[in-house]
Amino acid sequence: MTEKEWLKYLKKYIIENSYVIKSKNEDCAVIKLSKNKYLLFTTDALVEKIHFHFSYTSFFDLGVKLATSNLSDIAAMGGEPKWALLTLGSPKPIDKSWINPFMEALTSTLKKFETHLVGGDTVKSPFFFVNLALIGETKNPIFRKGAQPEDYIFVSRPLGESSAFLRLIQKKSLKDIPESVKQAHLRPEPEILLGKELSKQKLATSMIDISDGLLIDLWRICEESKVGAELWEDKIPIGNFATLEEALSGGEDYALLFTVEEKNLKKLENLAKKFNRNFFKIGRIIKERNFYLIKGTKKLKIKPKGFDHFEN
Repeated sequence: MTEKEWLKYLKKYIIENSYVIKSKNEDCAVIKLSKNKYLLFTTDALVEKIHFHFSYTSFFDLGVKLATSNLSDIAAMGGEPKWALLTLGSPKPIDKSWINPFMEALTSTLKKFETHLVGGDTVKSPFFFVNLALIGETKNPIFRKGAQPEDYIFVSRPLGESSAFLRLIQKKSLKDIPESVKQAHLRPEPEILLGKELSKQKLATSMIDISDGLLIDLWRICEESKVGAELWEDKIPIGNFATLEEALSGGEDYALLFTVEEKNLKKLENLAKKFNRNFFKIGRIIKERNFYLIKGTKKLKIKPKGFDHFEN
């Protein structure tokens, strides 16, 4: 099975009911506690030689990235992270020389967003891996399924630098790679504050974080919303030293991808001023359930492409 096929198969074993509002095809499972309170559950693993290599990843880097990959899922639902559980698998005994920087990075990244480690598990493993389970809260969860024709498509920051790092590290030593590219891949920043504000102001009709690539993650919004999309090539923000292909399909950007109704564009502009940053309008949602890339005067039909654990 591909990852997509596995997730489809898994659906029949996952429940949804009056309390479990959403447990399939989302960044988090959503549990309704009361009229205005929802719990968000997510989990993400990082596995040696799949997600990272110690030849270029420090234990401090690993702690930051593990926290961010999970925090980003909470951000994508417009949530506020609260509690975390850590699982660590190691082929060698735990040593303070590496566990201290890992734990310092993990907990300090979580504490930036008032999130606390409350437990976990440790196992001996033939390879090194770490997994975090994260619980958050929100009053207004933002789902993937809310995009409507004529909504505008936005991304929160330039894309492709994380993927560019993986290309550059094949040819250069770590010290020769530009700092912004290293930061994008090794110590990415989660968009928690933006996600919370989009939820609070009810500005986003749908949202997802870009972990597998712009195209595949936009396709996930479109599938859930039963719509299509057109992307404007000249508006896609390409990160430093990245290519268009890396911006479209690279993944691990942890930017937010969201849709906004035209009537809320002014409010979004005000939010950008509040955060002293830009949000990038890169396309529109269309009724026809297809994907198009607008390249000058050409309208090219494209297929969603991104990372799949059992295909790539």
